[in-house]
Amino acid sequence: MTLESRILQQLGAGPVRKLTLDGGGTDELALTLKFMAARRQICMRPDQISLYWHRHMILSPMAARVRKLEARPAMGA
Repeated sequence: MTLESRILQQLGAGPVRKLTLDGGGTDELALTLKFMAARRQICMRPDQISLYWHRHMILSPMAARVRKLEARPAMGA
C-alpha cells in the first residue's frame, strides 16, 4: 500500500489533528502531503488535516466556535 493510499485511508473517517503513520520518513510524509494538497485531495489547516470534500462538511473545533459566536444575535437588538 502506498503512502498516499494510507493517508487517504486514515482521513476517510474524518479530519485528524495529527497523522500517525508507521514507515516512511517525515520528509517523505511532508512532501506527499504537499502534493496531495496541491492536487486538492486533502485540505491542510493549522489545526487539522482532512479530505478535501470534508472541508465544508466537517468543521474544525475552532471554526465551529467562531461560527457559533457569530450566529448569536446581538444583545438589545
